[in-house]
Amino acid sequence: MRYHRAVRPRLHRVPRLVGWNVLILFTLFVCAACSAEIYFRVTIPFRSPAQSVRVIEGVGLTRLPHAKIGHTNGREFWQVSRANSLGFVDREPPSLERAAESCHVTLIGDSFVEALEVPIADKAQVRLEELAAREAPALDVTTSAFGFSATGQINQLAFYDLFARRFSPDLVVLVAYPNDFRDNSSPLTGWYNGWHPDWLPFVYARPGAGGEMEFHAASSPEEVRAHFLPSLPGRPESAGQRVERMLRERSYLADWLWNRYGTRRPWRTPEQRLAWAEIISDDPRFATFREGWDPRAPGALEEAMLRENPPPIFREALDVTLFALEQFRERTEADGAALAILAVHAFGDGPATEILRELAASVGNGIPVISQYDHVISRGDEIEDLHWAANVHWNATGHLRAAEAIWEWLKQNSEVCD
Repeated sequence: MRYHRAVRPRLHRVPRLVGWNVLILFTLFVCAACSAEIYFRVTIPFRSPAQSVRVIEGVGLTRLPHAKIGHTNGREFWQVSRANSLGFVDREPPSLERAAESCHVTLIGDSFVEALEVPIADKAQVRLEELAAREAPALDVTTSAFGFSATGQINQLAFYDLFARRFSPDLVVLVAYPNDFRDNSSPLTGWYNGWHPDWLPFVYARPGAGGEMEFHAASSPEEVRAHFLPSLPGRPESAGQRVERMLRERSYLADWLWNRYGTRRPWRTPEQRLAWAEIISDDPRFATFREGWDPRAPGALEEAMLRENPPPIFREALDVTLFALEQFRERTEADGAALAILAVHAFGDGPATEILRELAASVGNGIPVISQYDHVISRGDEIEDLHWAANVHWNATGHLRAAEAIWEWLKQNSEVCD
């Protein structure tokens, strides 16, 4: 009996010990969550980025001069930059006199040149100028950059005409990414974004009735919005989605966790992609828009563009890309500047690179293509080290490797500085 009386009190203590342990763990969890919430509120500078833009006649969208611009993917970078006096996210360009007397290199491109993900000091044009100053100061290299997200070479011609050429560049480098083929096409750009192909925020060109290329002026943001392609009715918000939205609106920690571990919803539903394709193809000018590809399929656009014999609308996109390269060649030759293309790492060594090289080779005596991918592989480095884990754009290493690739080409072709 003494034995049983000794055990019973211990058995009664077990639920109490479990309860206390659960309470302590819960308290620690709450404290950790509160600490994390405070940490993110203190360290995250913003959650709603400021993206101030203006419209310039003959160009389209650029940034407001000296505007503060915030950019984030919600998990890896929260970058705040300022536009320069010309409305581009770069340092103030050198004076016209300084640029003319130096070997001036201008980079032109899309979001890889605008590069809102990194500080201006880490950008490719700044790294290029530093490399040149350290290794060959006698070349006296200066740089500038003109980039805006979601533009292709046909849109970027206006950047050269109105801004870059005034600095008398010795070398113009077009920074190309595979989606430029799409961005050079007004019907594909409209379809991808839900914009009407006739009302786009940049200067475009497309074949006219006789097959010759015709330029189309940029539309204002108000005009673009007024002509949005109609959207299908949205699906009702589920209980889970409602909880997610409410938590993310109220908590920095919840927003960070969902950005890092949550499932991202598709950019557009297959039904919406098909509906927009049908609307565009109903226009007699774009009657062949849907021929040879299925706009509902994930990755259909990229796959169709890279075929040996692409569907009509993609063939037209490549024709516009070629026209844009020819226009750049005419302008730079007339201005006494050399022209080169930097193929961003995403081109790899596959069909996209082959297409770009074929287009570049067919322009005049050919436009040299500098491959960032080849440069990185030759170093024995990893392509994954060039960009953010959850974002395809360059991190600081990616910008440095881009600058190195351009610099290697420039050293081998230093006569462009004469």
